[in-house]
Amino acid sequence: MNENVLISIVGRHLTDDEENTIETKQSGKYAFFQGKHIIRYEEYPDLEDNTDTPPAAVPCMLKIDPDNVILSKKGAAPVKMHFSPGTAHKTLYQTPLGALPLSIDTSDLKVTEEDGVISVDLSYRLHMNGSPISECSMSISIVETS
Repeated sequence: MNENVLISIVGRHLTDDEENTIETKQSGKYAFFQGKHIIRYEEYPDLEDNTDTPPAAVPCMLKIDPDNVILSKKGAAPVKMHFSPGTAHKTLYQTPLGALPLSIDTSDLKVTEEDGVISVDLSYRLHMNGSPISECSMSISIVETS
C-alpha cells in the first residue's frame, strides 16, 4: 500500500431509544511499522454557528493489527480508544465539563486486507461507572490513492 490513503470511518451508537451515526472521510498518510498499520490524518470539526473562525484541525492516528485497533485524537478533546476483543479498556472522554471515565468492551473485531484496501469492522459496548451506556459499531476503510 502506498503512503497516500483515504480514510472513511462510520460509527454507530445505540442508547436506550436513540441511534446516532457519526461519519468522517479524510485523506491521510499510511505506514506499516512493527507489524501494525499506522494511519495519520486530521479531522476538521464543524464550524460553530456564532463564529467565522474555522476550528483547528484535530490530529488523529489509527494503529491496526489483527487483534487490536487504537484510535487516538489530540487537540481540545483528546481521547485514546483501544479496541481488543476479550479485554475491557478504560479511557477518559473529554467534555467541556470535564473528563468522563469510560470502559470499552469490544465483542467483535475483524480486519481484512486486500490489495490497496484495509477494512475494519468492530462492535463494542461503552460503560460508565460499570453501567452500560451504549451498544456501538464502527466500520473503517483505508484505501490507497495515487
